[in-house]
Amino acid sequence: MTLSRRCAETLIDLVEIKLSCLEITDREDQREKELLQRCVQELNAELRGENGALANFAAPKRRGRRPKHLQLHDLHIA
Repeated sequence: MTLSRRCAETLIDLVEIKLSCLEITDREDQREKELLQRCVQELNAELRGENGALANFAAPKRRGRRPKHLQLHDLHIA
């Protein structure tokens, strides 16, 4: 993606404003927050001259229960 530095910085500012106004009340809001944080990371990568879509980022949090073989009550010490 090709964006001018000025446009990318403006987009980062807008996303950060949205993040600051966001109130987390449920999981959907949390997912939106994580998406907006990813947007800021991708835009910053673009400003550094990297491909934002291919930049390496932290893996998203896993949803749901732990796999049965990793549940706490099964991890007892004999």
